[in-house]
Amino acid sequence: MDGFCNSADNASIRGYILRSLVKGYHFSLPVKTLSNKLISCGLVSSPDISGQLYYLEQYGLVQFSGGSDAFSALGNDAVIRLTASGIQFIERGGDPEMGIDL
Repeated sequence: MDGFCNSADNASIRGYILRSLVKGYHFSLPVKTLSNKLISCGLVSSPDISGQLYYLEQYGLVQFSGGSDAFSALGNDAVIRLTASGIQFIERGGDPEMGIDL
């Protein structure tokens, strides 16, 4: 495999996360539910999606409940929610340069 395959996979995973949040109640989902969805559709094999969540958090597209961050959200059973910037990002159709495949 070449190096670009991994970046394309990561972009797909991040896009799936954002699309799942759009379908969630008030643009949110429990992180464990989101992790299980990713595993069930075969996008990831481990429930640890903190790297993908951190990427989205750093762009200001998502936030977590209870003062959690991307690395503690799964263990804290936090809820992940789209921010206003995240909603605008999706409504604009994304940005191909950001590494998120909507």
